[in-house]
Amino acid sequence: MSISSQQLDAFFACSQTGSFTKAAKILHLTQSALSQRILNLEGDLQTTLFIRERNGIRLTSAGQELVQYCRNREALETEVVSRVKGDLKDGLAGSVRIGGFSSVMRSVILPSLQPFLARNPGVGLTFVAKEMVELPGLLQRGEFDYLVLYKEWVRNELEAVYLGEERNVLVEKKGYRGPDVYLDHDENDPTTAQYFKLKKDKRHIRRRFLDDVYGLIDGVKLGLGRAIVPMHLVKNEKEIRIVDEKTVLSYPIVLHFYKQPFYTKLHHLLLKSLAEEIPSRL
Repeated sequence: MSISSQQLDAFFACSQTGSFTKAAKILHLTQSALSQRILNLEGDLQTTLFIRERNGIRLTSAGQELVQYCRNREALETEVVSRVKGDLKDGLAGSVRIGGFSSVMRSVILPSLQPFLARNPGVGLTFVAKEMVELPGLLQRGEFDYLVLYKEWVRNELEAVYLGEERNVLVEKKGYRGPDVYLDHDENDPTTAQYFKLKKDKRHIRRRFLDDVYGLIDGVKLGLGRAIVPMHLVKNEKEIRIVDEKTVLSYPIVLHFYKQPFYTKLHHLLLKSLAEEIPSRL
């Protein structure tokens, strides 16, 4: 059977917005017309794609799979159309939508993408830094195509590509004489506890919370406490010193994306570029 493009467009808009109302506005449809397209699609596929809830909609497992089909279809269509029209003289066409955690996105992933994007001005970019717990759900909803985590997320439908190691060290302001206080992201941030577990140090830890990794670095500079932060973010900071270079808490940086029967040229060259650029930045 063939799937109606109108139904797929309606489904994909709903998956992106999490709302029939918002999707209907984007597609310039009445909500009843959009709802009928979704019902017809579910009838054709003989499965439920969305769970309707009081505060919106969420994808079923079948819906998550169909989102990936929509993204693959969109990427392949963009590449084929651009090739047929002769638009690839100045490089590739398409888009890269990538999400990850704050300590590597601005400092490692974005500069690693710069040469690739410079060579391919026709490639669009959506770049998102979010809380670690939010990221898997955003990938499942199709809000981006590539996910960067500090560990491998093992799922049968995902590919995982190791990009390198983020090496975390204990730092303090040069000449620091303040209290034995440690700066973390929030109360659920395990970094300081894991660092001292690695050292087999069972001291009681007093903590302060400064939202994100850049806040931690600012807090260290202001003498608000010590912090365990990625070495690549502080190696050139003149106001900060590494307290113990021998104890390093390492996290693997892993790129995730959905398995596909066919990958675009853009995908292959993107991975090649990241593999070449990232090691020099860590």
